[in-house]
Amino acid sequence: MNRPLRHHQFIARPARAGTVAVLDIGTSKISCFVAVEMDAGENRVMHIKGVGYSLANGIRAGMVMDMEAAENSIRAAVEAAERMAETTVERVLVGISSSELQSLTYNVNEPLNGHAVDDDILAGVLQQARDKCVTDQVELLHAIPVSYKIDDSPAVQDPRGMHGEMLKVTTHVMTVPVTPVRNLLLCIEKCHLEVERLMANPYASALSCLVEDEADLGVTVIDIGAGTTSFSVFYEGVPIHTSVLPVGGHDITTDIAQAFNIPVEQAERLKLMHGSAWADMDALNESFVIQPFGETDTQNTQSIDRAHLTRIIRPRLESIFVQVRNSLESSALNRFAGGRAVLTGGGANLSGIEDLAAQTLEKQVRIGRPMRLSGLPEAMAGPAFSASAGLVTHVYKRAQDYLFLSDGIPSGLGVFSSIGQWLKRNF
Repeated sequence: MNRPLRHHQFIARPARAGTVAVLDIGTSKISCFVAVEMDAGENRVMHIKGVGYSLANGIRAGMVMDMEAAENSIRAAVEAAERMAETTVERVLVGISSSELQSLTYNVNEPLNGHAVDDDILAGVLQQARDKCVTDQVELLHAIPVSYKIDDSPAVQDPRGMHGEMLKVTTHVMTVPVTPVRNLLLCIEKCHLEVERLMANPYASALSCLVEDEADLGVTVIDIGAGTTSFSVFYEGVPIHTSVLPVGGHDITTDIAQAFNIPVEQAERLKLMHGSAWADMDALNESFVIQPFGETDTQNTQSIDRAHLTRIIRPRLESIFVQVRNSLESSALNRFAGGRAVLTGGGANLSGIEDLAAQTLEKQVRIGRPMRLSGLPEAMAGPAFSASAGLVTHVYKRAQDYLFLSDGIPSGLGVFSSIGQWLKRNF
């Protein structure tokens, strides 16, 4: 179906070859990026041509709660990006957040009988991993090879051309329940957009803000969204585990609203303007005025200090980081997660959050912001838009400057190889 003509200020033209459009469906916002591949000296980069975002009305934790409201929010974000890019978006890569994201590991063994590993054998093994997890109840988002082994030899990056008796492949699989996904796809299709594929936002966020050495040596990426907090462990360049906690920045906002008896909208502004996760000695005496529920007289206000606000915010964040730490320790993932953590997502904008995370997790911590893109507006260059930037990164065809290729395939396989193309079609 053709997209209906819109009343734009420009003459809309179809997106040209090489143009990428992505749609990030979050709990608090929906954002759309339009990018094109461009020369940058000796390299090629993805250049952002258009951006747009809107409040995620009708959506909660990746689930459509109100079809009409969600459709209007998606249309608003896409149309804003189209106006800026002066093009028409017809196909999108969609990133989703879900509290029901499942992360599983599958081992597949393929007899070689002395033959060499080739592309067909690899494709068949990865298809077996896919078949193991695909059911009528779940939607497969990613099937990412973590390691390859020939017989009892150490893991190798690229097993093609190697002879042996048995090929052993460990695959990291991410799935979500199929019913919420179907509703989301229906909503997007009602906006006359074709969904090229779905991607997990925790994975996308990591792709945009990690550097190669971090992913190789081991790192935990913690994405603090509005409705959920996800954390992913990367080791030897690929994600080996992802988990989601059903708590996020909106819960902090709710804590503030309840503590001070103020509307949620006012609590959100208070959090963004004055909130902190760590007591700053220079700002302890800073105070500001709030207006409780039901008070219309501007004289009936209440004065609170920043230290009081911090005492409301800190316990919730501390609880999130404790849950992450306990999960890593109980699953023995800490030995792969390394001594570093990267915070991203809108919640990572809170002042002092690095110090609190470092103390709780006992790791070196930094804030993760989008990298590897040019033309990104300053207002969208922060951690809140890491997932959107990562979606663009994921579809970047010429990725030779860094390790992350299609679904984490090691760079030795090459993004233009037949196996890379097969994965693109099937995973």
